[in-house]
Amino acid sequence: MRKKVFIFAFLTLCFLSASAQTITISNPTSEQRSEIISIDAAELGIEVGKGVIVRDVSNIERPTQWTHDGKLLMEVHVRPNSKTSFTIQPGTPAAFRSWVDGRQYPERLDDIAFENDRIGFRIYGPALQKKGEKGFGYDLWVKRTTEFVLGELYRNDPRLSFHLDYGKGVDCFAVGPTLGCGTPAMLHNGEIRFPWCYETYKILDKGPLRFTVQVDFPTTDDGITEHRILSIDKGSNFVESTVWFDGLKKPTEVLAGFPIRSAGAETVVKGDNYIQYADPTIEPDRYQTQVYVALLFPDQKVDIDVVQQHGVGILRHYTSNQRFHYYIGAAWSEFDVRSQGEWQLRIDGFMQAKKNPLQITINK
Repeated sequence: MRKKVFIFAFLTLCFLSASAQTITISNPTSEQRSEIISIDAAELGIEVGKGVIVRDVSNIERPTQWTHDGKLLMEVHVRPNSKTSFTIQPGTPAAFRSWVDGRQYPERLDDIAFENDRIGFRIYGPALQKKGEKGFGYDLWVKRTTEFVLGELYRNDPRLSFHLDYGKGVDCFAVGPTLGCGTPAMLHNGEIRFPWCYETYKILDKGPLRFTVQVDFPTTDDGITEHRILSIDKGSNFVESTVWFDGLKKPTEVLAGFPIRSAGAETVVKGDNYIQYADPTIEPDRYQTQVYVALLFPDQKVDIDVVQQHGVGILRHYTSNQRFHYYIGAAWSEFDVRSQGEWQLRIDGFMQAKKNPLQITINK
């Protein structure tokens, strides 16, 4: 009996060893890198959704996630100008906590809200539009904890308000008839054509490392339909946004932007492919904090400008179905980014990382 058990264990070990792959991650920069990387299932030769176990050099299992578009996500940390490795093999992975979350919140009409361990956002829906409220842009939820807070902030408790900070987070960013925090729009004769609320949505990824949602908009009277995909990873202050418009009859101009309040206009910082700003909150005298926002265009040629009191990145000669890709950044002075100078450093580091991605080698 012992011999049979030994043989079975030996054969199992041989199978796992034969099917294991080693992934080497190299950091080509002089900065410490901590990121979520993605590898196509086809490159790994693994069926999408198949159970896999990923272990680091200390043989500790690390969380993974399959995405809706067939990628395996892993969290990696690599020292400057260095490399590390992981093993990947078939198996049932351990259960890990999720660092991202999001859903539609009927507690407040039909908001779609999502968050990670740093920041949160919400998107207004058709029920709000029917009420006549002009909430065109993304709203921003700031938080001072890595735990999820949106469910608590949305509680239907008349004694509480999510516009007050009870120690975990608060909605102190004004949207109204603006683009809010990073919303896209079309330009028409030099004027922003403000978008209304989403019509339908679909959650594509829901953790533990990445949340992704697609929102689609009603077709306008002139036959134009807008689509957006928003994605946020664990540990990031930056939401990846991909936008496209169907039905354009001719090349046009599209942009993404955020409002510039008169109380903080002097804090706008423009770069070649980004714009950032320290928002003074809804009531500066009450909150005494700053909300840092940014729009980053690491792989898209845009013009950085100010249009209708909005800091924007403009893509010229946009055509129907062309993908408009950018990042929306946000942070709060009461949590992980204490000053606008620190915010600039975080932007610089993010842009440098996009310019010099981690190098992935698969050793089968």
